[in-house]
Amino acid sequence: MPKKDWIKDLPDGFHLLVFQNSFLGIWYGFSVVLIYNNECVTRYDTAHKQAHRDVLGQRKGLIKKEWCENMSFKEAFSYAIDDLSRNYQAYLEFYLAN
Repeated sequence: MPKKDWIKDLPDGFHLLVFQNSFLGIWYGFSVVLIYNNECVTRYDTAHKQAHRDVLGQRKGLIKKEWCENMSFKEAFSYAIDDLSRNYQAYLEFYLAN
């Protein structure tokens, strides 16, 4: 059961914590977590057997889930890394405001 975990450094002190699980080429789970100052700003994962993004607020905690409908885990995983790598600053601003 291969598990791959790594950290992707982003500009301005942001990091992605990446966890990927697959077996014989079949994806069965992942998590991509946007970290700033040791806080989880937002994350994509496959809890609830469906890929989604947890929209978080610093004070409010979990605000909502944005579901990755019509995407395989592999597609959602690539989307998550791309989205968080491009939009990290906007996600931090939302997180701090909520």
